[in-house]
Parts: sequence; C-alpha cells; structure tokens
Amino acid sequence: MKRVFYVSLCVSLILLSQIGCQTVPTERPEESDSAIESDEDWVFDWDDLESRIIELSNIALRDESSTELQSLKSQINSFQTDDDDQRASSREYWTAVLNTNLIFFEQEYGESAQVQTLIDESIQLLEQSDYPTVETNALLAILYRAKIDYDEGQTFALFSKMQDALDIAIEADPANLRVLLAQVFIGVHPVRGFSIDIDVQANIDTALTSNYEVDGDSMAPTWGLPLLYGLAIGRLLEAKKVTEAYELTVQAIDRCPNDMTIQYYGRLFQVEETTTEP
Repeated sequence: MKRVFYVSLCVSLILLSQIGCQTVPTERPEESDSAIESDEDWVFDWDDLESRIIELSNIALRDESSTELQSLKSQINSFQTDDDDQRASSREYWTAVLNTNLIFFEQEYGESAQVQTLIDESIQLLEQSDYPTVETNALLAILYRAKIDYDEGQTFALFSKMQDALDIAIEADPANLRVLLAQVFIGVHPVRGFSIDIDVQANIDTALTSNYEVDGDSMAPTWGLPLLYGLAIGRLLEAKKVTEAYELTVQAIDRCPNDMTIQYYGRLFQVEETTTEP
C-alpha cells in the first residue's frame, strides 16, 4: 500500500468500472482563473492561512503543479513574528498541514522519495512543536501511519507512536473532526499484523452529522472534511455499496463543491448539470 492517501480512490475506479455509474443531479462548479488571479493581490494573513492552504491545494491538483503551494510554504517559513506571538508557536503545525497537502499532491504526480521527505519533515516539525492543540496529535497519528508504508523496518515503533498520538488526541477531544478523521484514516488503512480498536463507521457518522461551523471555534476543521468524505465513499465502494456511495457523493458535492477529490468522485458518478433520477 504505497500510495496510502489514494487507495480508496483507486479501488473506487476499479469497482465503478465493473459495476457501472449513476448520474448525480447537481451543479458542476465552474472553473475559472479568478483564484489564480487573486494570488497577486493576496497579502499574508495568518488568520486566513487554512483557507489559503485549501485553495492552493485544489489549484495544485487541478493544474498538476504545486508551485503556488510551495510559494506559500516559503511565506510561512519566512514570516516574521515575535517570540511571544502565537503565530510563531503554530508555525510548525501549519507547515505540517501544508506538507500533508503536498504529500497528497506528490503521491499522485510526484516521486516516492519526495513523499518520504515531506512525511519526515512534518513529523519532525510536530514532534518538536509546543503548539498545544489536539489537532497536532491527530495529524501526527496520520503521518506516522503514512510513514509505515515507506519504512516497514520501523513498523512496530511507528505503530506505537501512532497509537500514542491518537490516544492523546482522543482523550483531549473525541468529537474533534480531525481526531475522527485520524481514526477513520487509520481504520481504513490497517497495518498488517497489528490491530487497533476503531469503530470506523461510528466515527464517519459522527463526523458527517456534526456541525463544526460554530461560534467560538477558532480553528474550523475545513481541510479534513473532504478527505473524510473521500475515505467514506471509497469504503462504501470497496464493499460494493454503490447506491450508498452515490448518495454520500451527492452530500459531499453539496458541502464541498470545489474540492478536487470530491469532484473526482462526482466524475466517477457522471455528475451532470441536468436533473436526472439515479
């Protein structure tokens, strides 16, 4: 399982080619150059960082080029902050989040060596970070799991670290979307010879029925939602539950219409702009 982020997508493509597709009545998001044109006018703002990472990650996947995402990474690393500025303490976390999106890109279009470098860099950043967020440990758990596929000789040590990070995240905030995402990610990509007690479907149900856009949530977990939808849809297709996968794809398109992974599933289900019953 070398391309761990894309296993579900590959399985989906194979199964749908064998079983057949359905038509989803929804609007296809229009592609334009407005996002790219706005890049020239964008001023670095730490508060807008997550949405910017998502925007440029989707552009990278659409254009098969990570140039702008790499440029944002350079901005994050060069941005000047005071020692007591919270932005300084969260720099490692946000760089790791951006790297995770680069990993997603490189596994599709790049080389294995670059993926490994990004995973190692991200793990090192998060391990040395003192940024006190539950998301740090949730992301660490995902990265430890991803690293196992590139360093099987360290499977036991990495699995132990993965489980420790996940346990810390769950204990801190079990309802956090990124904590639920980490559990689903690990649950659908089990490590051969090891077991971990995760109720994947329960976590999917909790994540997809919860409202994370609430007042006072200073870090709305937007980057994890499309990936979780992708994992959930791929899991349904692997089980040959095409109707359920179709219905979840409709929901995903409604909530995340501009995400490239969700658009991929829309194409698998032959998304049309006209209203047609499935």
